[in-house]
Amino acid sequence: MKHKTISYFLFFICVALGYGCCTPSSSSREVLDMNTDWAFYRGDVTEGSRTDLDDSGWMPVALPHIMQLETKHCGGNSIYDGVGWYRRYFKLPAKYKDKRIVVSFEGVMTNCDVYLNGQKITDHHGGYMGFVADLTDRIDWDGNNVLAVRVSAEHDPLTPPGKPQDKMDFYYYSGIYRDVRMEITDKIYITDPFQEDKVAGGGQFVTFPEVTKEKARTHIATHVRNLTDRDETLSVFSQLVDPAGHVVAEAETPVTLQKQSDGTVEQDLIVNQPSLWHPYTPDLYTLRTQLLSEDKVLDETTRKIGIRTIRYTAEDGFFINGEKLYMRGANRHQAFANVGDAASNSMQVRDVIDLKRGGYNAVRAAHYPNDPAFLEACDRYGLLVVECIPGWQFYNPDSTFIKRLYEIGRQMIRRDRNHPSVVLWETALNESRYPVSLAKEIFELSHAEYPGDQMYTAGDYFGHAEMEPYYDVFYKQVSKFPKDGDVMSNYPEDFIVVKPLFTREWGDGVGEKPRVSLKENEEEQMRQCRSRIEQLNGKGYFDWCMLDANPHMGGHFVWSYNDYARGSQDETMYSGVVDINRYPKFSYFMLQSMRDKAVSQPGLYEGPMVFIASYNASGDFTSSTTDITVFSNCDEVRLYRNGKLIGTQTREERTPLYRSVVEKGGSPVFVFNAGGYEAGTLKAEALVGGKVVATHSVSTPEKADHLVVEIKTDGIVPVADGSDMIPVYFKVCDKNGSLVYNSGQEIRIQVSGEGTLVGDTISRIGINPQKVEGGVGFAFVRTTKKAGKITVKATAEGLSSGEAEISTKPFEGRYLPDGKHAPFTGKEEDNVVVKPSSWQKRILEKPRLKIASVQVGNSQNGYPASNIIDNDDHTWWIAGEDRLPQVVTLALDRPTYVAASRILFQKDSSSYKHKVETSEDGERWELLYERECTGWEFKPMTVDRKVKYVRLTIEHVSEGRAGLGEISLY
Repeated sequence: MKHKTISYFLFFICVALGYGCCTPSSSSREVLDMNTDWAFYRGDVTEGSRTDLDDSGWMPVALPHIMQLETKHCGGNSIYDGVGWYRRYFKLPAKYKDKRIVVSFEGVMTNCDVYLNGQKITDHHGGYMGFVADLTDRIDWDGNNVLAVRVSAEHDPLTPPGKPQDKMDFYYYSGIYRDVRMEITDKIYITDPFQEDKVAGGGQFVTFPEVTKEKARTHIATHVRNLTDRDETLSVFSQLVDPAGHVVAEAETPVTLQKQSDGTVEQDLIVNQPSLWHPYTPDLYTLRTQLLSEDKVLDETTRKIGIRTIRYTAEDGFFINGEKLYMRGANRHQAFANVGDAASNSMQVRDVIDLKRGGYNAVRAAHYPNDPAFLEACDRYGLLVVECIPGWQFYNPDSTFIKRLYEIGRQMIRRDRNHPSVVLWETALNESRYPVSLAKEIFELSHAEYPGDQMYTAGDYFGHAEMEPYYDVFYKQVSKFPKDGDVMSNYPEDFIVVKPLFTREWGDGVGEKPRVSLKENEEEQMRQCRSRIEQLNGKGYFDWCMLDANPHMGGHFVWSYNDYARGSQDETMYSGVVDINRYPKFSYFMLQSMRDKAVSQPGLYEGPMVFIASYNASGDFTSSTTDITVFSNCDEVRLYRNGKLIGTQTREERTPLYRSVVEKGGSPVFVFNAGGYEAGTLKAEALVGGKVVATHSVSTPEKADHLVVEIKTDGIVPVADGSDMIPVYFKVCDKNGSLVYNSGQEIRIQVSGEGTLVGDTISRIGINPQKVEGGVGFAFVRTTKKAGKITVKATAEGLSSGEAEISTKPFEGRYLPDGKHAPFTGKEEDNVVVKPSSWQKRILEKPRLKIASVQVGNSQNGYPASNIIDNDDHTWWIAGEDRLPQVVTLALDRPTYVAASRILFQKDSSSYKHKVETSEDGERWELLYERECTGWEFKPMTVDRKVKYVRLTIEHVSEGRAGLGEISLY
């Protein structure tokens, strides 16, 4: 077995270096990255798959990709929901002629058709699960190949979730928004479960029939297929390597495959004294499997697995490896600012790190299967996962919808069944009413796909008593069951134990302040915290089952981890403990204090924590005077102001106020009364056993002085693969380095070196320049294919500039080389579609106010000022000279309440810096807003005041003269 020795030597080197997979040269499986060198066209194209199509005007793009960059706060169904085309050229050498060649798509939103050289290969419905396009026997070996993908983000009621986007609490977004890769294997190979329609089969399925601290039995079912016309005698060799790099078990099993057939090889690997996977000790083993034919390695796969066993009980909740664990979780949406769902793998990992540091041991991946990279990071860092089928307040009885729902459920389990982090499968359509038969079918198919005692399904509504058998875990506490299984209760006397109980969502919609923006002051942020600590302690919405006060509660998931934009509402959903940019609010630290101070994860976080929930900003805020709140999980907290002790409080004396929280392992809140206000520095010390183990200080912010550029690394080194993304924060700080929390300063960003600023040239989305929110700005930088240094600089009028650097590392994988084609010369904003939000639609439906007169400084012949108010967007006023500023003044007959205004500039490709002022008497003017935008951006803007005069001052035009299509008032 000489070939094995060589392969294993290479493999051990890879394990020692921390690489997840190192395929030796003896294996025929090759994985080629396909995230770069794509062309994209926004809109539909007749026969967009043709090989002779002129695509030179298409825009060059890298994946992950959203079909149109959006504003950060893009609520109200205002995002792009049309069609787009992608094309990728490539050539393959003749050595691959006898190979199996497939392209694996991790996620395309929402529906797509895939073509190779003009011929349709496959189609796919649903953006949350991946699929495989098989190109075997379809490659042009003598010339260029072009892979074309038509993507539709249009509403489809037959594809789950199925609900129209304008009625959804989140967005679908669009595009090829997850990774794409080409896989080349021998025609005798280990299969992909996406290509195989096998219940509990396809690919590899790893289970653990026996797990104790002394011994674990790892069962491996490996599905292999023979596409050749010859019978083959083979063997499957599997090996398990522990976290330290030692081989702990191996097995070799012979198998005979007839021509054009398949089979499953079952193997057991015994591990003595196993390192069991747990959220606080997420030890992973490496499973390496080879498909052998004599001395040849036909195929080889490598995956990470975690050995663990789980159990749920109605009385005591969740157990892992025989030990009870209370789940403290959050709901996470996968969307980010500007790029929507199209974020790189490293951004998925950063979310997991933030969640872990935030005190969570669990996450509900609401309301759909998340990125494979997110789940892999949950495995690696130790975050329990509730996996959800796609659904939100919608059920379609159409047989196609139901068929697709079942298919997604099967594929979800097949894709993610080997993740130790996935411990609960939500098989209910979230907050939807549907027949008992549907619940029964999904329950049965789920347990068929994952037989044994390690599959647990969850339902978020009882619905009625007949639903009870078809969920293993319930999200609701009901009264009078089974007489009335649809009446929810929050009274202890009604509590009954039917199934294990969890609260899938809590913290939003009710209470003192469920939602808060970073732009709001410290008092408002504290209101959100106060609301949520009371709810945890049992004083909350009946639907949440009293949370920590419920003796049967197994855990809960706050709504939500992050702020997000949504189709059904114009305003961003500010329910997160972090904002859209993942910048923490006070409530992030409140929930962080619920973690166990005795638990630390090296390289991730230390257990003890303390945080002052105040900016120490003003005597106007109780959060800076009489109710200064400190969050800590330690035994004692001391608070000082300018070196003087305000007070000392202990966990023991605060516990009676938050007894339910503390009994479930959480922490009380420490509240100090400073009597009055004094500018300066607040300092908190947290003590355990009389020793200070954590400190936090907050200084009163003074006037803005300089910018700080903070590149968020989280220990992740960006990869020079042309598609990795780096998050960057821009902070407005005073001379002492304190954040000026109420700043809305406009900043400009410059990126140089081996990176590019995402959305840099697009004023429509407000990235550069941008106005910070709560003193903090944000942008993504995308890496190039060349490793090197990236410099990010920020400037602002009147402030000292900020600058930061980061270096990228070389990509260690292999690319699918680009094929032959003309240069792609399209621009990011070509064919951009600007949709009004739902609020804007309502405004535009209102009658326009009659404008009595319009005055301008001068006009070009043929383009008079009267065109500005003639109710025709296509007639223009153009200034008679290049001089700026140009001032346009409108007058109404009398002072009138104006809800909104709409300004359409003349040239869509030009950028116009301008300000708008209003007046009731023509003497005293009040600024409405200042902004820079292009002629594309003609959505209504809020006025909400009584006016007689409106004055528009055009201060700068990027090209050409000042010009307007129309100004309307509503």
